[in-house]
Amino acid sequence: MPDSQPGSAHAVYTALRHRFSDGEYAPGQRLTEAALASDLGVSRTPVREAIGRLLAEGLVIPAARGVAVAALSPLEAAHLFVLRAELESLAAGLAAERQAAGQLAPAEVDALDKAVDQVEKAVRTRDARASARANLALHRAIGSAAGNPFLEDTLHRVWDRIAVTTVANLDDPHWAGAITDQHRAIVTAIRRGDAKAARSAAKSHIEAAARAYKPAP
Repeated sequence: MPDSQPGSAHAVYTALRHRFSDGEYAPGQRLTEAALASDLGVSRTPVREAIGRLLAEGLVIPAARGVAVAALSPLEAAHLFVLRAELESLAAGLAAERQAAGQLAPAEVDALDKAVDQVEKAVRTRDARASARANLALHRAIGSAAGNPFLEDTLHRVWDRIAVTTVANLDDPHWAGAITDQHRAIVTAIRRGDAKAARSAAKSHIEAAARAYKPAP
């Protein structure tokens, strides 16, 4: 198992991944070993190892005196959204099938409704970063409800590549306001155990997100 002790390369990697998914880093932002080590309170060795993993995953790219947060090209974003639409449609459908089969605990389904509420609440505050965090939490909850760890792992990789620009996109009040109804449609279908409707709602939502997507400047 990975060493999750504080200060280990895995712990540093996990902390940095959370920062990416929370939108703490902007596309193109430079990151250096020294600055990250100081910020995280660790030595440079685990930071160097963690950066190596981030490089391999495409979340950062080589830059002078360190690395820079990778920005998606329009073509890369298009490819990712095509993949994401299929994966999230599958996840929503599987979650609905599990609900229909009585395999989802009522608390799990209630948690999905609460996650939608959290997105709506964050959107109302016009806090794009909070909206991005709440949005990702909802999508992760749906991915977890699907009950397929391989699908969930793949989704995490896709979400992390898109997360660095999610904050900027949720700063658009028109798009931010539209996502609540779309999220409700997905979760309502899951609660009803309607896999076909859940897949359709999830795919439509991601396709709408692709149309609203604004690449990093």
